[in-house]
Amino acid sequence: MKKIVLFALIAALCAGALLYFYLGNLEAQKEVKVEYDNVVVALTSIPAYTPITVDMVTFKQVPLGNAHPLAAHTLEEVLGFVTESDIIEGEELLPAKLKQYGEIDSGLSYVVPEGMRAVTVGVDEVTGVAGFLQRGDYVDVISYTTTTYLPAEAPVVPEGEEPTAAQLPQTLSTTLVAAQNVRVAAIGTSLSGTTTVDGETVTGYNSVTLLLTPEDTMRVVQGARSGAIILILRATGDHTPNTEDPVINDMLLVQAQ
Repeated sequence: MKKIVLFALIAALCAGALLYFYLGNLEAQKEVKVEYDNVVVALTSIPAYTPITVDMVTFKQVPLGNAHPLAAHTLEEVLGFVTESDIIEGEELLPAKLKQYGEIDSGLSYVVPEGMRAVTVGVDEVTGVAGFLQRGDYVDVISYTTTTYLPAEAPVVPEGEEPTAAQLPQTLSTTLVAAQNVRVAAIGTSLSGTTTVDGETVTGYNSVTLLLTPEDTMRVVQGARSGAIILILRATGDHTPNTEDPVINDMLLVQAQ
């Protein structure tokens, strides 16, 4: 009788141990190891057409396979690029939807350096260097204009008397540098350096887009509206300042004598 009880006790212990290991194995099977992937997301909302800086983004861990297939995984893929549309806080950044300054297929606004302006001026075969300009060339913008002024030394005309020639407003025609060492951003309506019409390459153009400082922009626009401008092509690598004084008609007369 004692042997039967002993065997029953041993069997119960074995059954309990087996049940314990079985239940433990079931619990281990329930524990699934999750792998994560680091993606770049917006730390704050970023408006459209905004350059991305390091304080705008952060990393976020998402379960492997749950991130967007085009999501950025490094900061180098997004820093310095420009957003095309609004990005909300926490949104994954997609390099394919970002633009970079200098890319001609991104549009002209991405070609304009910070602090500069893009200004288009009308040209013809003479004022536009006979069609030889190319995107990336550097030019000087020469303005020819006529100004009416009253000489500072002109005597006051007494009341009732007719003014003499020296007392009348004078007209001065002058040629001056409106802007110098200016880079050509576009030729005609093309950012690629050549103009195409109906699929065919055209060598001529009637407009040139220049990259100017805000101050030079005002000078060039004023020169174009009040007189005429002409583009002077610089040699490759020549960026020396132009220190020539304005030339007026009287100077030409003096030299002719």
